[in-house]
Amino acid sequence: MAGIYFHIPFCKQKCSYCDFYSIRDSDGIDALVKVELKELDLRQGYLNNEIIDTIYFGGGTPSLLNKYNIDSILKHIQKIFDVSADCEITFETNPDDLSEDYLKGLYDLNINRLSVGIQSFNDDILNYLGRRHDSSKLRLNIETAKKVGFENISVDLIFGIPGMELATYLDSLNKVIELDVQHVSAYSLTISEGTLFFKLKKQNKLKEIDEEDLLVQFNSTIDILATHGFNHYEISNYAKEGYKSRHNCSYWEDVNYLGIGPSAHSYNGVSRQWNISDTRKYCKLIDQLEAFFEVEFLTRKDKYNEYIITGLRTSKGISRKFVKDNFDDGMNCFFNNEVNNLLREELIYSNEDSVILTRRGILISDYILQLLYFV
Repeated sequence: MAGIYFHIPFCKQKCSYCDFYSIRDSDGIDALVKVELKELDLRQGYLNNEIIDTIYFGGGTPSLLNKYNIDSILKHIQKIFDVSADCEITFETNPDDLSEDYLKGLYDLNINRLSVGIQSFNDDILNYLGRRHDSSKLRLNIETAKKVGFENISVDLIFGIPGMELATYLDSLNKVIELDVQHVSAYSLTISEGTLFFKLKKQNKLKEIDEEDLLVQFNSTIDILATHGFNHYEISNYAKEGYKSRHNCSYWEDVNYLGIGPSAHSYNGVSRQWNISDTRKYCKLIDQLEAFFEVEFLTRKDKYNEYIITGLRTSKGISRKFVKDNFDDGMNCFFNNEVNNLLREELIYSNEDSVILTRRGILISDYILQLLYFV
């Protein structure tokens, strides 16, 4: 089984926190879709004839695509790949784009999983984040999606926002629960280089939330969602029974995937590839049949690091036995020494064979992964 990801880089406006590759000029959507179909043709052998089990439209803002664009992509996949009968097809959306007609169009095209970027129910917070929607129609958006027929809906929330009171965040979290969706992605705000927030931080115009306040918001997210039937299966992801994101799980469980579009990444167990993060150059190079991506072939050390980085993000954790059986003595010794140190600091815990992040460890997971990274 394998997955295909499509990056749709167009946005009507850039969010203050976003470090994903995106551009504001959306005039070239039709042209980009044609080029992405061409990339599909050029790279159809990358997944070694594996059955396609998941398809994911991400961005940017995929909901800027029209029905014809989406139909063209899905039909082309069906034409050149073997797609499973129950393929999970996820489509990321901005709430502003979710008219009833648009939702009906998605549903008619067999999109069966909807991801809605709510982020907050507070209009001041939405404005601060640079979102282009307000809170007035968020409930209606979800209710309309359900009426159309969607039974697998995920929503995004952000916590750890500077100046946001706990009560404000909990209000948004409780309103999400009232929507009765199947999946929640709750992200701690990260100040990444290249974003407006990063610029403001350098100018001392933005102060990050205190660690204790962040921990309270994070713990509240886990506890409240758990009482409403959500399983915390990955650092930022919570799902009701049977509704984990199959596509995202493929990233963490060593499943092969093909990334299509500017800045998209691919993995086939042997190498990683990443397309250039420039839409015009991407289109030009593919049209000219020139190299449009970089490639890295994975060594045993790379595969160890990949296993640690991806596996430790999940509630399953990583396996001591797997490390021992699949990597050399030096890596195994290094791993066990670091794990023992982290156990003493209560940043991880061990459940028989598994090594899993504690709640405190999750909040500093980047630091822990650096410690376990074999150089």
